[in-house]
Amino acid sequence: MQRPIEKPVGTRVEELDTPALLLDLATFNANASRLFDPARPARAEVWVHKTPAIARVQIALPGVSGIAVRSLAEAEIFAAAGFDDIRILRPLATPASQRRVGAIADSATVVLEADRPLVGANWLVGAVTVSARVVGVPEPGRAILDAGQKAVGRDFGDPRLPGRPNCRASAGSAEHGVVAFPADDALAIGDWLQLVPADVATAFALHDFVYATRNGALEAVWPIAARGAF
Repeated sequence: MQRPIEKPVGTRVEELDTPALLLDLATFNANASRLFDPARPARAEVWVHKTPAIARVQIALPGVSGIAVRSLAEAEIFAAAGFDDIRILRPLATPASQRRVGAIADSATVVLEADRPLVGANWLVGAVTVSARVVGVPEPGRAILDAGQKAVGRDFGDPRLPGRPNCRASAGSAEHGVVAFPADDALAIGDWLQLVPADVATAFALHDFVYATRNGALEAVWPIAARGAF
């Protein structure tokens, strides 16, 4: 299991070990506030991030009526974390799963049918990045990063490099990413970058922790508790 190297609150994001999954709280709060409408209550799709600490931020927003998960195992984890209004988006196919949901029902309301709209699958746009460092420049115009497919995923496409429109990032191999860069935007060993993953849910599924940041500094480290709870 990945274990975060201890860094004090206030550490600049550039000083965190890479690769790391970063959540910019200011951007997240702004996006989430726009998504939810108090006049039309909706459930937060917490299966995207699988992180109870993030779900607590969402559930406190006006217009959030509960949470939605995609598996019974995720429901069990969020129920154990204190969430009491959970919708499971997949049917329960076995008697054993029926018994397990009965155990959750002792402490939480569990909904198996559609009851309220779902909102939130796309809130992480712009709020979530994976930090990386350049670890090699084997030839002009080509940089190697310490963040590959295991850090950013690749099923839905390659990551983007915000602020560097002339650079093209690739998830590369399992351990290393690749960036093609022009001469006027040269990269060097040690340079720190942020990658925007093509699919946020995949990125969360690849990490054990998310580093919550604000104004470029570390605010909290949150475990992605339901990672692997299929």
